[in-house]
Amino acid sequence: MTLDRSANARARQLILEQSPLFQGLPATLLDHVARNATERTLRDGQALFLKNDPSDFLALVARGRIYKILYGPDGQELIVDTIEAGETVDETALLDAQDRNFTAMAYGPARVLLLARRHFPALTSEPVLLERAHATLCVRLRKAVDSLETMCLHRLESRLARYLLSMMHDGGRAAVDGFEVALPPTQSILAAMVNASRPKLNAQLQTWHRSGLVSRRRNILRINDIDQFRCKAYLGRDFVRAEPRPRAKPN
Repeated sequence: MTLDRSANARARQLILEQSPLFQGLPATLLDHVARNATERTLRDGQALFLKNDPSDFLALVARGRIYKILYGPDGQELIVDTIEAGETVDETALLDAQDRNFTAMAYGPARVLLLARRHFPALTSEPVLLERAHATLCVRLRKAVDSLETMCLHRLESRLARYLLSMMHDGGRAAVDGFEVALPPTQSILAAMVNASRPKLNAQLQTWHRSGLVSRRRNILRINDIDQFRCKAYLGRDFVRAEPRPRAKPN
């Protein structure tokens, strides 16, 4: 039993060493987290916590992906952020004890490490960790402001184009005569990411497809004209290519 516990703690420590929040921190701190953390396995669509739950633990995604979700009064979902493997969920728990302000839900099977609040003092006494937590929250705040601007001030075509361009920057790849982006497995997820209904989202994708701006193979979307696409994203209009100037005739 002792050997199993020691092996589990070492495995958790390896996960922590690869996390942006914990990597490079003193071994004693990593050992403290590894020994006191508990593991939890989540099914696809299972909640890690709900909005307004007490923030009584810090979570680190060891495997899989977690969505931060808000719900409207009619049940409409809005996915406001994605937490990937190696990242922490709701770092604000380290800085205050207020209740959660979003729902965290697994996208596909996931495994997370949970550190209860009673073990926080060792973390909050480490200046480097607190500095990283503040930096992470600053990044999330900037993303939230950008998302608020997009959701509130831009029409669906621009919102969708902006989101797909951000996906292209994160994990897209260049292809012959275009750029390819992997879409979420369902339109419901994509619709929740751009604050749209599925019918309107599907209609917009079909409009782009008919115009030749994009083409699709399963869940891979190819952007055939990146300049046109960026114009729709950031200017809300079509891209107009300048006509070549005629050469002046020699005297």
